[in-house]
Amino acid sequence: MISGFGNPQSIEREDHMPDSMEVKETNGPTIAVYGIYKNEEKFMERFLHSVQTADEIVLCDTGSNDNTNQIIKQFKACCPHVNIKVYSICVSPWRFDDARNTSLSLVSPDIDICISLDIDEYLMDGWKEHLRDHWEPGYTRYYHKFRTIWPAGNVSEHWHERIHIRAGYTWKLPVHEILEYKGEEKIKRLEDFWVYQKPDYKKSRSSYLLLLEQSVKERKDVWKSWSFLASEYLMAGRFEEALRAVDNALQLNNSDKSYLHKVKYFVYRAQNQMDLAILSLNNAIFYMPHRREPYFEKAMYFHQLGRNAEAYFILKGSEKITNKAIDYHYNPAAWDTEFERWKSQLLELAKEEGINFA
Repeated sequence: MISGFGNPQSIEREDHMPDSMEVKETNGPTIAVYGIYKNEEKFMERFLHSVQTADEIVLCDTGSNDNTNQIIKQFKACCPHVNIKVYSICVSPWRFDDARNTSLSLVSPDIDICISLDIDEYLMDGWKEHLRDHWEPGYTRYYHKFRTIWPAGNVSEHWHERIHIRAGYTWKLPVHEILEYKGEEKIKRLEDFWVYQKPDYKKSRSSYLLLLEQSVKERKDVWKSWSFLASEYLMAGRFEEALRAVDNALQLNNSDKSYLHKVKYFVYRAQNQMDLAILSLNNAIFYMPHRREPYFEKAMYFHQLGRNAEAYFILKGSEKITNKAIDYHYNPAAWDTEFERWKSQLLELAKEEGINFA
């Protein structure tokens, strides 16, 4: 059940500024940012500064009891020209898709483009102008680049798909939701449009496991749900269930076999089953021989095992692979200066093991 709608806490715009819903700007489409939040005092100010140029910002509070709403009020007071609408909603039983669909439904119907964001995410500088410059009527969805800056300082990058037209899209699945279109999608890739994330891993993930178990009951054909479930089982130390979840994903024709065998490797590594871990790494390479990342993963494992000469030769052999792709397989450490640093370090360690390279 979804309840708790009231009048939005919105900003009255100055009289000289035309409402974007009444007058279509001549230099591009109208753009809304929408999202959900609960106890996001750590990130809300950065988020609001990032998205403030949107024609409309729709945020749904799902039960905050920290200072998040005070931060929003302060931002409104400082930036009265920004069109923010805040709603308090109750979603029970809790599902992320229901919450996101509620937020999307509250976006004004004549908005052209929507961007779905989490509050720990933020947009690149100049994002609105870039999106307007690359907008084309007829496209239903825009893929964009996504960069995560992890707490340790390392970075991962991949394509994401959070930008879509206002009508026809629905979020599905209780967690790790997917966005589905009622018709035939027409997709455009934006090579230089970036969304950034600095995640907070202190947040509780206690509900994720049950939600993922519900997800695979509802849709057995989504391999990523099985993969996420396997990872949650792994973190919970439920190794056999993790392996079964991976095997279910591997049976799906559209699944990423290389990625799933890497998940298997993580499970076997946690169980100290070295031979099966190496077999899984070899399988990951078999299904993706044209990418350097699985070789790098294997080299790092051999290094952990103290088999540095083998690790060095694995890295050395992967040098011939030069097609770097930005996706969820991408690992910056497998490229450029970090790769060269590891190669040099492993070479020295191999020499200490008595390997003669003459």
